[in-house]
Amino acid sequence: MSFKITNIRRNISKILNFSPDILNNDMTVTIYEGYQAIISGYKKILIYDDSLLVVSNYKKQLKIIGSNLILSEMSDEELILRGNINVAEFENNRR
Repeated sequence: MSFKITNIRRNISKILNFSPDILNNDMTVTIYEGYQAIISGYKKILIYDDSLLVVSNYKKQLKIIGSNLILSEMSDEELILRGNINVAEFENNRR
């Protein structure tokens, strides 16, 4: 991707106050008060139970660890996870 396009995306994200990853169709997570997470850009749920959620977009994986985790809403583009969220971490998928 060219430097000019990257700068345009960065400037737009600053003006609109959101992550530049959204413009790249990359996975993002927003956590509210440690009890709700909104995950955008996921493609696949790899693991889900009441203490662990692992999702992937084929480039990265997002792991959320907590307790009483519940998928309260789910669409093709977004997940809403509720419960006690202790840890959220991204990891690049190995190729």
